[in-house]
Amino acid sequence: MSGRDVVLAQGIAAARAGDRPAARRLLAEAARRDPTSEMAWLWLSGVLDTAQGRSHCLKKVLEINPANEVARRGLQVLEAATPAPALIAVSAPAPPKPAQAAPAAGGLPRSAAAAAARRRKPPPEAGAVTAARVPAGEGQSLLAQPRFWQALIPCLAVVAVSLVAALLVSGAMGPPPLEHGRVAGAALAMVSPSPHGTMRPTYTATATPTPTATPTWTPTATFTPLPTDTPLPTPTDTETPTATPRPVRRQPTAAPTAPPAPRPTLPPRTWDPRLDVLGVRIEPVGIAEGQRFWRLVEARWADERQSGGKHSIFVEVLDFQGNRVVGQPVIVQWADGNVALAVENRPAPDWGVDFGMYNCLGSYAVSVGGAPSDRIVGLGLGTPDRPSFTIHTSFYLVFRLAQR
Repeated sequence: MSGRDVVLAQGIAAARAGDRPAARRLLAEAARRDPTSEMAWLWLSGVLDTAQGRSHCLKKVLEINPANEVARRGLQVLEAATPAPALIAVSAPAPPKPAQAAPAAGGLPRSAAAAAARRRKPPPEAGAVTAARVPAGEGQSLLAQPRFWQALIPCLAVVAVSLVAALLVSGAMGPPPLEHGRVAGAALAMVSPSPHGTMRPTYTATATPTPTATPTWTPTATFTPLPTDTPLPTPTDTETPTATPRPVRRQPTAAPTAPPAPRPTLPPRTWDPRLDVLGVRIEPVGIAEGQRFWRLVEARWADERQSGGKHSIFVEVLDFQGNRVVGQPVIVQWADGNVALAVENRPAPDWGVDFGMYNCLGSYAVSVGGAPSDRIVGLGLGTPDRPSFTIHTSFYLVFRLAQR
């Protein structure tokens, strides 16, 4: 799988997970690397915020594939939802009609008299306070009356005496005590939502049996044949010869051969028996002896109560030592498409790959790319008694590198 395919797969996964900023960054990078990628432009149009950006991406899709009905319908909806600006005419309000003033003393209307007074006096400066006008004769007649001053002076005296008495009483009593009140308040604790991560179940690694030591082969002792008796010659008058011993010929011993090397043992497989009831099965990969492959070592199912509302396929990919292989592509297939998701370096208890399911049982198959891999098929939403309902359930899969 090329680098641009991995970036496109990561962008689609971020869009499915709702991470729009990351999806925009990854899908824009995928479109930059491959401007002829129909999927990159189509997915990028779904995560942009402006109508102009979405329209640009959909036009790019139609340039690449004019028969793409999804892009055509989306472009029609965008054009229909952006009407031309309308001009609204607003009529100016009619000026108010001047009110007729009552005639003032002397035969002229009050408005005419006020206009004549304004013409005689200069206009007041900016910020100056204009005093209220009193009709001529009224203010002078009131101040000139002696009863007005006889009533005003006693009132002023009473007000002054009251102020002095109030100041004396307050000085003698001292400052008033502060009123003690009970301050009531409730602090609203902002509780952060629960993490998106899924509680990863504990994985117990099964110890691989250690091959026993090969016994050392010890050669057995060689049997030495006894010399045969030599027949004595016929006695004559000559001197009897002595028998000469014949040399012993030893049999050659065979060199010990090394025992054959033990075959590597495959990691054990943990299989949830409920998967058989759901119709989920494994398609083992066919490889030659000594070849490496991705072996499915764990497969479990979480029902509606155990999944806690999640509806995903969680996948981990491990190497020979059991460490996570970051960046390894995991291939998820369904009836009319597929996607390759790279394993991310997420902190525990999150899994390396989180693929959200939306179809019922029997819809999805999962394998690992880059090498021959086992394949698990028949995954999807639902339960054994309701297999055709999109009930939120989850699957947990672990693949590990092995050698046959």
